[in-house]
Amino acid sequence: MLHDTVNPRSCATFCAWLALAASVSSVQLPTYTGGIYGDALSAHDGKLRWAVGVQNIQVSRSAPENPGATDGSTTIYRHHQMLAYWGGRFWSFHSGGVQLCWSTNGLDWHPDADSSDVIRGGASRMAFYVAPNGRFLVSQANAGRSGGPGERLVREILGPKSYGPETYNVKTNFAGALPRVAPYYTSSSDPGFRAACNSLLADPLFCQQWQEEDQDPIFYTISTDTISGVREWKAFNWYRLPDNRIVGAWKRHYMVVSTGPNWNRNSVPAPFEVTSFGFNPSAKVWGTRNKDGRYAFVGCTPGKPRGDLHRRWPLSVTTSSDGLTFDTPYLVIAGDMPPQRYENCTGDDKNSGPQYVRGISPGNGDPPGTDLWVTYSMNKEDIWVACVPTPIVGQVTNDVHDDFQAQPPGRRVAGWNIYSPQWSPVAIVAEGTNRFVRLEDRDPCDYASVTRVFRQGAHARLAFQLRAHQSNATSAPMEIDVVSGNGTRAVALSFNPTNSNIMAWNGGTLQSVKGYATNRWMSVELAVDAEAQCYSMIVDGSLVLTNAAFLENSGSVERIVFRTGEFRLRDFTRRPQVDGTWLTNRIPNADVVQPTSRYDLDNVRLSTGSKSTRRP
Repeated sequence: MLHDTVNPRSCATFCAWLALAASVSSVQLPTYTGGIYGDALSAHDGKLRWAVGVQNIQVSRSAPENPGATDGSTTIYRHHQMLAYWGGRFWSFHSGGVQLCWSTNGLDWHPDADSSDVIRGGASRMAFYVAPNGRFLVSQANAGRSGGPGERLVREILGPKSYGPETYNVKTNFAGALPRVAPYYTSSSDPGFRAACNSLLADPLFCQQWQEEDQDPIFYTISTDTISGVREWKAFNWYRLPDNRIVGAWKRHYMVVSTGPNWNRNSVPAPFEVTSFGFNPSAKVWGTRNKDGRYAFVGCTPGKPRGDLHRRWPLSVTTSSDGLTFDTPYLVIAGDMPPQRYENCTGDDKNSGPQYVRGISPGNGDPPGTDLWVTYSMNKEDIWVACVPTPIVGQVTNDVHDDFQAQPPGRRVAGWNIYSPQWSPVAIVAEGTNRFVRLEDRDPCDYASVTRVFRQGAHARLAFQLRAHQSNATSAPMEIDVVSGNGTRAVALSFNPTNSNIMAWNGGTLQSVKGYATNRWMSVELAVDAEAQCYSMIVDGSLVLTNAAFLENSGSVERIVFRTGEFRLRDFTRRPQVDGTWLTNRIPNADVVQPTSRYDLDNVRLSTGSKSTRRP
């Protein structure tokens, strides 16, 4: 067994390590000074500003009663997701269902295989390793998550649905082996595979991720015998500071900064609990250095400075110039939760929200472009990725004119925040020489949504073209909101497919303002006046609504939202653990694909200015 080959740490060495921990206790740890935590009890997005241009794409959807419509799995639980980039592809791995997926662009995902057919293990804090020789390994722990007998398994991925001939054991747990074990990796006849495994074992940062399932007191730089008394170091991730020191972070607010460039006991003190970020301590966090040179810390920020055990929303990001002082207010990456569709089974603990965030570990691939890529589990039922443009900002300073002509057809809508489930996709579509955004909806429990942030102002003129393709009682509506930075709904409209009427809120009254025809473009213009708390609307050149009162009082506006469903950001029905309970039933017909509802959006012009120049 591997740990038999490692020399035990002497008492003198251990005492020196304790002295190191004491001597660096005053070293600055990462700290959040952005000042705003949000309020997860009031809204899914915590009433925070949104990071501009985030593309949220669903990788895997659970559909146990209709598995043929997704990836063939009957699971109602998907979690512990990981992400890597290798061989010109993004790779996703998660617990539950068909666990291995790939994508050439991070936006169009393909199920590869059930991981039990690739590598048989349990939930794990690590999945991928790109070796220096280019070999790509997938890894799981065949063990419990609190030590005990077990083994760390590895297998090589050669490409889509192509793997090495066998799963191997790369390290036996400190507590010993299981009755049935995989062959040790040194028995492989492939020298390149053995070299990749040797590189993995020699990399203490990647191996640190195994500590929770193994708890070998000797093998890991941070292990069970540290002065903190923590036995299980969960969900480790790391990044390097400009001087090459290493910042390590775990669940439950633990962080550390090494005194040098190496991850060993001569340079890594004991971690300390850092609560200033306000992350949910039971969910994972992710720290990284972006390609723009700035640093990002991502986690669930429910609003309390010490975090909240139950509310795992919204998924937010703060940034830093030096990797230590994160001084920008939190911005939302994922702040829209669908209802949880299925019941909680024993051991699932299906908390709500976009949680357990992971990115691409240093060395695990470098996707094209400068975006930050992260993956998360939604309600522990579905797996998503988020593509976050850098630099990460929450406001724009220019007026918007989007005709989409320069954007290639496909799932990315540059400059817009998109929410795109598998059964309700968002895409740029070409029709002849014209290009526009299409929102489709076939999901009985979710919707498609696109949001455009524009320059904040008290007076705004917002214009766009919209085309509805259907009008019947089974179709999804198109709802449009104009909101402030904290999500206050000043303007709320609905294109009702049941009666082909445009509906608008005038204060607390929902009124019909005009009929519309399907399969033809209509032009809509809104003049928004936050000083007077009212708005007016023109449709196809005709004034159809004058000085209608805001739905909710707002001093300014800065986002317009288009979605194929009703507003839900303050609905906590079927979002478990808000009241401390779990769900025991499922939404009827949650897996029945609906007839397609389709809406097209084009020629969006959003500007702010003075009242005298912004009224119709």
